[in-house]
Amino acid sequence: MTTRKCPYCHTFFIPTPRGGGKRQKVCGKASCKKALKAENNARWRQENPNCWRNDYAWVKQWLDLHPGYLKQYRADHPEYVQKNREAQRQRDQREKLHLDIQAQIRDQLPVITK
Repeated sequence: MTTRKCPYCHTFFIPTPRGGGKRQKVCGKASCKKALKAENNARWRQENPNCWRNDYAWVKQWLDLHPGYLKQYRADHPEYVQKNREAQRQRDQREKLHLDIQAQIRDQLPVITK
């Protein structure tokens, strides 16, 4: 068996023999698989920049033809509403933390070294 080096954690691994041996690019760690997935998604979005562009007009037109749909859906699916609310709260906290870190960096006095 040949070993490969993971491009993210730089450890050597043996590709799985169950069909992915020639295609496997990363080791089995979740963080490495997540990094590869993010890289592939970014590449796809870069190659397909107009994929979801102009969808808003179509969705708005459909919603105009079906008034009250979203209100009824949310009433019928409270677990979805709660899950979405929690996810939005986490996104807001992540963005606030990011902005706080940037403000701290911006407010720091530059260190002058000789």
